Amino acid sequence: MAIAGTVLLDKYTIVRPIARGASSVVYLAFDLFGTPYAVKLFPNEMASRADREFLVGKDLHHKNLNPVLERITLEGQPGTLMPFAPGQRFSEWVAYHGLKQFLEVFVQVLEGLSVMHEKGLVHRDLKPDNIVVSPGIKPGSLEAKLLDFDLSGPSNEVFRDRLTPGTLAYLSPEAVRGLPLTPAADLYSAGVMLYWGITGQHPFEGEPQEVMRAHLSQPPPDPSSLREGRHSHVLDQVALRLLEKNPANRYPDALSILTALSKATTIEG
Repeated sequence: MAIAGTVLLDKYTIVRPIARGASSVVYLAFDLFGTPYAVKLFPNEMASRADREFLVGKDLHHKNLNPVLERITLEGQPGTLMPFAPGQRFSEWVAYHGLKQFLEVFVQVLEGLSVMHEKGLVHRDLKPDNIVVSPGIKPGSLEAKLLDFDLSGPSNEVFRDRLTPGTLAYLSPEAVRGLPLTPAADLYSAGVMLYWGITGQHPFEGEPQEVMRAHLSQPPPDPSSLREGRHSHVLDQVALRLLEKNPANRYPDALSILTALSKATTIEG
């Protein structure tokens, strides 16, 4: 099926694919005034994912969240229309930047995440690939946007079938068990991301079953034994608390993490 060149809703011209995920393809599109947008298309059997992304994303109005504008169908495929978020995926961007810049992005991600949690929503797939980083308006500043809400939904949502939503390296213990997820699951994923930013690797690596068992029962290696350079031990403490197996032992919310991070003053970027 040729998508490029198709006109959506008599207004948006599809130009080319710009990203491919496990279950979707994202296309760049322009409206009649040359404003860029992103069109995300799912296979026909995943229409519910497009519905979910629209229902979650349509009310996410915050500078660090990329909202969803429309639930669309293009050439018979279900999808969503979003503002185009320029920049680079965090997973690629981080290779060229230091810890100080990493934390600047991480803080913005937590700010966006806190808005979702205040609305009673859980992202369920927090990871660097779902974050885009671009230069900010002020010289030298950065702007991060959290994307991809097709796995997101209400806190404690119960599914008919047992599900393990998310990405293996970032799964919380409760996600591994297939339990209903709360914002605490996103905070665990944030802990994996912070650990990765400090050390350059995930706390648990290996074969899938090995990683899942580790999420459930294995303590992560001490970050100080893996990292290069110097930084505040507060960062280690924050990451390890977020990686607690018991959700009740993690920080109570994203804003609490921001308060803890503000104490990490000795950073080499």
